[in-house]
Amino acid sequence: MNSVKFGNSQITYKVHKTKRKTTEIVVDTSGVKILTSEQKSHADIQKLVKKNSRWIYSKQIWANKQNDLKITFNQGTRLPYLGKNYLLKIKESKNESILLSKGIFIVRVSKNTPKKVQVLFKNWLKLHAQKIIEKKSNHHAKKMGVKFDKIIIKDHKERWGSVSKNKSLNINLSIFCAPPKIIDYVIIHELCHLKIPNHSPKYWNLLYKMMPDYETHKEWLSVNWKLLNF
Repeated sequence: MNSVKFGNSQITYKVHKTKRKTTEIVVDTSGVKILTSEQKSHADIQKLVKKNSRWIYSKQIWANKQNDLKITFNQGTRLPYLGKNYLLKIKESKNESILLSKGIFIVRVSKNTPKKVQVLFKNWLKLHAQKIIEKKSNHHAKKMGVKFDKIIIKDHKERWGSVSKNKSLNINLSIFCAPPKIIDYVIIHELCHLKIPNHSPKYWNLLYKMMPDYETHKEWLSVNWKLLNF
């Protein structure tokens, strides 16, 4: 573990060297990671961390606050969809429905309870997610030269995606609250398993080939996962 001093605090960080050409600083609740090339020296890395120490410190504070955040289904809160947050307006009506219009989720329910609104949102999200996932999965599978059997959208709590023995893609419903690039990462991650079923170095090299910036999206999920679960 490496460290640099910032004021009265100590910033500790881990270095992850890969075949990438650029250097990136990633901050999440588990700490600070420096993603860099195999040629980058210890001195250069430490110099970079010192130069960005104020930014790193502020990001650590922000990342730790994410643990206290979660999606709620009350009047006036915001619901995430494809990386953007939309205002939630709830109206009582005998005819239950949900509509995203002009940047607002308009929900009509017979009885205004968070659970009722949550169920309507999940059903709406699943309907729209199916169209998105089919288009993206077919596009990436064709590009990679792989074939899958079918796509199943699941309400997972621990996994973003998986591949079954019969080559079905299982995708977490919550991922459709994330930006499109994150969805692409999860899909490509699982499609790579159709070629290599484990997480060996060979697998990560394939993933890097298909998505050179995958580490950025992987780290985004590690920081923001609580903002997607509901």
